Parts: sequence; structure tokens; C-alpha cells
Amino acid sequence: MKQLCFFLGLLVLNIPLFSQSLFESSFTSGDSNKKKFQIYGYIRSNVFANETDYRSVFGETSIKLETKSFKFGNAFSEIRIKQNLLGNGLSSKVDFREGYVNLYLSDFDFRIGRQIIVWGRADGFNPTNNLTPQDFTAFSPDEDDKRLSNFVLSCTYNFHPYKLIANWVPVYKPGILPFKKTNLPEGIIWGANDFPPYKLSESNYAIKLSIEKASFDGSVSYFNGYHKLPGLCYESNDSLNQQVYLTAHHTQIIGFDFSTAISNYGLRGEFAFSNPSQKKAQFGSVPKSQLEYTIGLDREWGNFNLITQYIGKYVIDFHAYGMSANGVHNPFTNQLTIWNKMIYGQQNKLSHSISLRPSLSLVHQTLSCEILSLFNITTEEIYVKPKIAYKLSDNLTLSAGAQLYQGPENTLFDILSKGLNAGFFECKVFF
Repeated sequence: MKQLCFFLGLLVLNIPLFSQSLFESSFTSGDSNKKKFQIYGYIRSNVFANETDYRSVFGETSIKLETKSFKFGNAFSEIRIKQNLLGNGLSSKVDFREGYVNLYLSDFDFRIGRQIIVWGRADGFNPTNNLTPQDFTAFSPDEDDKRLSNFVLSCTYNFHPYKLIANWVPVYKPGILPFKKTNLPEGIIWGANDFPPYKLSESNYAIKLSIEKASFDGSVSYFNGYHKLPGLCYESNDSLNQQVYLTAHHTQIIGFDFSTAISNYGLRGEFAFSNPSQKKAQFGSVPKSQLEYTIGLDREWGNFNLITQYIGKYVIDFHAYGMSANGVHNPFTNQLTIWNKMIYGQQNKLSHSISLRPSLSLVHQTLSCEILSLFNITTEEIYVKPKIAYKLSDNLTLSAGAQLYQGPENTLFDILSKGLNAGFFECKVFF
């Protein structure tokens, strides 16, 4: 373990020095005002491990390119190159995380390309965030790395203090669920996904009207398209041809969010009502209509900050677990129904959760400590992620912590705990 960490540390510390000097000599020479673009990013090494095994060991380079703003806009892109050190051989992955062009035309702003759009003002648990899917299997100290980008055409009309935003998503992109690594019963395999075809009529649309004032921020939003969370379906032609596959459902979502201040406290909230177009589906692969809501308070005391939130959900026309009414009765299809209820958080008619995020900054803001935690009171699921980060310099940061899921049998956090529970260490150099 010590030898591996030492090797990774050397790898991280040497490559950035060469890379930084290369970038500086190639792109920053001459008058800085004449630069047409800049390149920056990071190189990091990560180790995730539990008491007995490594969960993930990888090195990653992020290269960001941003053009200089010109009269009518600019452009930005980020490419991540990741090499996983576990497995039979070294596996590398190139991720075109974002790449878009900004156009500014009078009161209209356009952003076209692959991008990450996050709606909502709550801390991490956003029921109005309908455009950005997540990877629930990702290993990273940074929660934002779970977000997945998509190709979007976004148009913003600015009329202070309001903004009207319209988004068109031509291609459906689902979130990544942990069930693909689950062992299926003998004779059942994973089949091809049943996702919307690449047609204009199958696009996703969303609009949002927001207001931004000194004492109050808020917005109302509407989404019409395929939900970012796919469901699980089952098909059996005969005893030798059985398969499970992912499917998408069409829905409409109306949302509202706000943030303001009351005395020394920050108050924020989100509300979303979702109404799936399809009312009945195989094994609960389409959820029931539901109302989600998040209310949070935050406060600073010097270097200490605390964010606390209540997260609730009300499921309309709720039905408890029971034998499938789809004409197929066996233990696996009933398990499939339970999994779908996990995915959409509809195990109960009413759900109540509490999230806490205390954070502390020390040593002239070079040492930061925080704990992100979520407790689902209804299902008794718990998620805790403590993290300590120390800035050795402006360019070098060391981080350590853990991500821990826990839940009763037949809960989502119980499944996540089996593959994701781990302590982690990260060495990250910025350039």
C-alpha cells in the first residue's frame, strides 16, 4: 500500500511540472492581451479502498481549453483522460466532458454543445434538476464528478432582474445505475436498452423563468421529456430466453425554487411535481406521480459553516409491494419491482430525510474539513462522506476521507454499500 501511494505521488508530482512548463512556453509567451485562448486543468491520483480490497485506483488528467471572449462570445471544452490501475490490464478512458460555444447577441445568450446544466438552489439534493443525469457508480472525492454532460441548445433572454431560459436536448442520456454489477439469476441476462430513438419528436424540452435580486432569488420551471432515471423491465419468451433491460419513461415536471436571507440565516427551498405520461408499466418501471420538496437553512460562524435540509416526498396513488400484476409471478420479477421502487424512491407513500453539511476552514484557509451526510428517516438509509483537504501550495492539494452507505436489505444504499463503501486518498495538482 505504501509503495503504491509513493509511486502515485511521484507520478503526480513529476508530470505536472513538465506539463506546466510546456503549456507556459507554448501558450503564455508574449503579450497576455493577445492570447486567443488559455489551457488549464489538473492531474490527480486517487486510491479508494476498504478494509481488505482496493475499490478503485486511477490517475486522471483534465485539460480545459477556453478561448478569449470576443465581441459575440467564446468557447470552452474539457477533456478528461483516465487510467484505471485495477483489473487484468491497464484500461484508459477518454471523456469529452464538456464542449460548447457561447454566443451573445444583444439581450440573448446562446450556449450550444455538450454541457452540464444544474437547476435548483438546494445543497446537493435538487428535485428541479431535470436535465443532468448522474453516475451512481462513480468514485471521486468531488460530488460534482457524478454529473454527466449532454448535448444541449440553451437560449437565455435577459430582461433584468429576470431571465427566461429555454433548453432543447435532442438526444436522451440516462443516469448510470448500480444494478448492472448485480448478479442475475441463472438463465437471465442483460438485454439491449429500450431508449427513445434519435428523432426530433423524442427530444426533451425545458424552460425556466428566474428572478435575481439582492434579497431574493427564485425560479419556476417546466420540463417535458424523458426522465433522467431509467427503469428496469423484464422479457421472457421462453425458459431459455429471459432478459432484463433498461427503459425510459416520458414525464412532465413543474418546479419552483428560491433562496433568500432571514437575519444571519440563509433560507433555500425547492419543490417539484412530476407526472409521468404512462400511468401503468411493467414491474413499476414507470413511477407514480409525486411531489418532492427540499427546505434548507445555512449559517456561518466565522470559519464554520453549517447547511441543514429537510427532504421530503409524497407519492400519489401509492401501492405497497405485492405480487406482480403483470402476468408473471416469480421471485425475480418481484425483486425487479422492488429495485424500481428503489430507483425512484417510492418505497413509501411519504418519505422524510435530513441532510447535514458542516464545514470548517483552518490554517489561513489552507485546511478544510467537511462532512456530507444524509439520513432517510423513513427507510433508515444513511450516507456519510467526511473529507479533509490540505493545500500545500496554490497548485497542490491533498485530500483524504471516506464514502459510506448503509441501509436495510432491499434498499438502494444497501446495494451501493456493497460496491462503493471505501476510504480514499487524493493527490491533485492544478496547472
